[in-house]
Amino acid sequence: MPRKTRKPGKHKRRVLLLSTHPLLGDGLQVILGGLADVDLIGPLVLDAQALDRVPEISPDVILIAEEGGPASSAAALTARLLEQCPDVPVIRVGLRQDTIRLYTSHTLPAHRADLIEAIRRLPALASLTTPAEAGISPHKR
Repeated sequence: MPRKTRKPGKHKRRVLLLSTHPLLGDGLQVILGGLADVDLIGPLVLDAQALDRVPEISPDVILIAEEGGPASSAAALTARLLEQCPDVPVIRVGLRQDTIRLYTSHTLPAHRADLIEAIRRLPALASLTTPAEAGISPHKR
């Protein structure tokens, strides 16, 4: 579904908060709900019904608050969201992580030159000198 464009300038960012953990969702609601430049929608329970409503909500950002851990289904849901709304960034935060994960997607024409250019624009992790520059938490190596 094509994304609605908004007029340039100052507008509130529409942040859709989806949560698998009520306490974490409530905490993020307190943090983000008072910001003047954020229009917070949620927290909604992270389930199939909420995912079906994402296009009609038309958020600028989707924030997933999850318990986390190896059995988390949020990774599959993130992939579904990026497929469903490729222009909307997805941020995942969890109780068991000390990181915030930001996922973005870009749609390009299926041409050889576009593929090569996309690869060349990506940062080369080997050229980064520290784990922090590579996005690696010192606690999770």
